[in-house]
Amino acid sequence: MRRSIAVVAVAGVAGIGVQVPAWAAAPAAPTDVQVSWSDAAAGLVRTSWTDTGEANKLLIEYKDGTTAAWATRKASLTNEVIGGQPVVNKVARIRVVSVDTAGVESAAAVSPWFDTNLLGQPTVTAATALPGGSLRLSWKRTAVTDSTPNDPLDLAPGSEAAVYLKVGMPHYDMPEAVFPQPAGASTGVVPARALPYPAFVQLRNEWGTVWSKYVMASDMKVLLRKVPAYGQYGRPLVIKGQAGQDSCLSRDFCSLWQGSGIPVTMQARPSATKPWQYAGHYTAFADTTNYNVGFETAGVAVGGREYRFYVPAWTYRYQDDWDVSAAVTTSARYIPTQSYFRVVGFNTFTAKVGQLVKTTVDVQPAGTVKADLQWYDGKAWRHGAYIPLTKGKGTLNLKASGRGTTRSWRVVVPKMTMNGLPIVATASRTFKLTVR
Repeated sequence: MRRSIAVVAVAGVAGIGVQVPAWAAAPAAPTDVQVSWSDAAAGLVRTSWTDTGEANKLLIEYKDGTTAAWATRKASLTNEVIGGQPVVNKVARIRVVSVDTAGVESAAAVSPWFDTNLLGQPTVTAATALPGGSLRLSWKRTAVTDSTPNDPLDLAPGSEAAVYLKVGMPHYDMPEAVFPQPAGASTGVVPARALPYPAFVQLRNEWGTVWSKYVMASDMKVLLRKVPAYGQYGRPLVIKGQAGQDSCLSRDFCSLWQGSGIPVTMQARPSATKPWQYAGHYTAFADTTNYNVGFETAGVAVGGREYRFYVPAWTYRYQDDWDVSAAVTTSARYIPTQSYFRVVGFNTFTAKVGQLVKTTVDVQPAGTVKADLQWYDGKAWRHGAYIPLTKGKGTLNLKASGRGTTRSWRVVVPKMTMNGLPIVATASRTFKLTVR
């Protein structure tokens, strides 16, 4: 019995120099794995732990089951890692193992779970172009659920967000201008600047940046293209214009004005000291010569006035893309008004010497004035007779004279005022009388 025991013991001793036992102990697992911010503004996470002096491997583990390498640490270095870039909008924790000189890994120790949530994406809810080229934006944020409230990387309320209004296009690295806003703001103003320009809202927290779709502050213009030299009282007064962005060259772009619901109106006023009033609206038409969309208005001439086209401040929105403009107008143009002759002339084109010829006048506005019947001597118009008009109507009989002559005649209505607006002196069309 003793001999057999001794044999077994010798065999066991002899085996010591042949191989490492499979049951060799792994290093002790790390403890006290913690995550905190080294620099929240820069997005630098600090991971720390306690061990017995071994090297370490760190992985980031996401709650959806995926993992990724986080860092490695030599035994000679401190038990701290600053950096690492987690996937955003996930829940994660850091796994740390110790590794001995033989490459044996310890059991893992883990940090508390923490979220990597970005702020909710901003959506522009209102955009208003202001005079001078400034732009007011309002926005809301998409709600984000915090599934790990009060985790080690949550920041104090009010310190977690930076808000910017930026001029330029989203995704571009170098915006033209940046205007910081208070944390938590939901409205702000881009200061006045040259039009046109795109602007957007950007939100940033410790995990990264989100931004809205852009809003285009337009360089909208409205132009006078065809203005009559005068109007005739009570008759349509047609003015043509053009509207679109200053850089607009294609009909496809400018067709925003057709069917867009953006109003273009004609305004009028008696003088520069009086307020502008509505005087007509536009009808769009395609200008195939200039490849722009123009418009014309057909108001009614009621007296000499200043006219302009007016486009109020407007907002055109397609889904989340915006195009906005402040109110724009043309320069003012004064258009005088002439009287309008509904009837004027003799009751015959030929007459015998001494024959009574009847002159009839019916003119608008229906003023009570004295019209001047004139004839042309080949060089100048001569006074022939006065025709009293009552409410714009009057007749006069005169005897034909000048046998063998054919003369040109006309009626001139003097200047007058109707409803406080001036009507200029107006000559009628020319009519002839031949005397036999």
